[in-house]
Amino acid sequence: MGLQWAKHLGNSVKVTINDYNENSVTMIRENCHLNKMKVVMNFEEDDCDEAMEEGEENLPTIEVTKMDANVIMHLRAFDFIHLDPFGSSVNYLDAAFRNIRNLGIVSVTSTDTSSLYSKAQHVAQRHYGCNIIRTEYYKELAARMVLAAVARAAARCNKGIEVLFAVALEHFVLVQVRVLRGPSSADDTVKKIRYLIHCQWCEERIFKREGNMIEDNPYWQLPCDCHNQMTGKTAVELGPLWSGSLFNTGFLRRMLFEAVQYGLEDIQALLKTLICEAECTTLKQFTIHAPSSQSKQEECGVFIKTSDPAADYYIVHEKRKSVDLNQNGAKRQKLESNAEHPAFYYNIHRHSIKGMNMPKLNKFLQSLFEAGYRVSRTHFDPMGIRTNAPLMQFKSILVKYSLPTYTGGQADGSLQAIEDVQAGTEGDFAEESI
Repeated sequence: MGLQWAKHLGNSVKVTINDYNENSVTMIRENCHLNKMKVVMNFEEDDCDEAMEEGEENLPTIEVTKMDANVIMHLRAFDFIHLDPFGSSVNYLDAAFRNIRNLGIVSVTSTDTSSLYSKAQHVAQRHYGCNIIRTEYYKELAARMVLAAVARAAARCNKGIEVLFAVALEHFVLVQVRVLRGPSSADDTVKKIRYLIHCQWCEERIFKREGNMIEDNPYWQLPCDCHNQMTGKTAVELGPLWSGSLFNTGFLRRMLFEAVQYGLEDIQALLKTLICEAECTTLKQFTIHAPSSQSKQEECGVFIKTSDPAADYYIVHEKRKSVDLNQNGAKRQKLESNAEHPAFYYNIHRHSIKGMNMPKLNKFLQSLFEAGYRVSRTHFDPMGIRTNAPLMQFKSILVKYSLPTYTGGQADGSLQAIEDVQAGTEGDFAEESI
């Protein structure tokens, strides 16, 4: 990333790349020379040096340092910090927010997917102080867990955060936040760290209401009725997690504009998906460009020399297609465009009906939209649907537009049968309660 900044912005910014490993520092310097960039050990000392050699005054300059990341972040104030350690980044968050300037940006990459994705829950508890389990929305759960750790680190330095975007791609989770100085901003940020109530039977979920009072029956907050139909305890409390928005639409649109200007085609499809996800809509029409024929040794205009060919996994190749919806739906969606996107998503395969064929994903999105709900695809899951519809309504619409495997007719009869069963069950519970 540092090479890209220097390559595209030149000497208008001061770029510092740091690593504690000697071999990595050597590789960084070689990559700088490969891209015709001048390497200095210290910007302040370089300013006092004698005149540079002929032709060097026009070369982009990069400072390459070898020290602990916490040390350099304590020594200097930066406007932009990108953390990309091996594994968890929680050990560097306090130092990152200690000297970051107001309205600066902190970018955090976490590759400890075993703990983030609930495979090592005890490690997640140790590193993030968070209780999690494996769910259908585990990738977004991981992003919100990282953001909660980032928010707490910022608050300890009397700073708040504004989330610009959070993505989970391949083997890493990347979050980027803007720093807002002041205790009031820190207080507002902390209020967005809340616990999540998760039903273990149907996987319905909802953030716990604010307040410190102990409730007699916390199950009433869940939209589902599993606690009344099942014996024992049916829900667990997960978190603490970030409960606010994961995307800033304006920032993503500016990123897309710059990506088009610089010809970064690999990232444009992802940005278009994130914009639709941030607005929770499928109405946006984007032109999907064909993948560029770049060499594996060139990424975003920067030549990269690596010791491992697997290092180019960060390049995003997946494309998403937009959905064409009617104009009446566009008017309804426009009224809700300013609202935050719904938290989490449902996997359509996870809630499919046995013995029935699911509708096409685009058709199902259209059906949810026509029912009056906000809906969009999500980059977290190719078959995931982000919507504000409760799970019960989600399943009802899914049953309505599913087709039996043995015939081509509509499954309206199946829906009626399910509704009759639900009505009869509710009646039985009502009689028992009386």
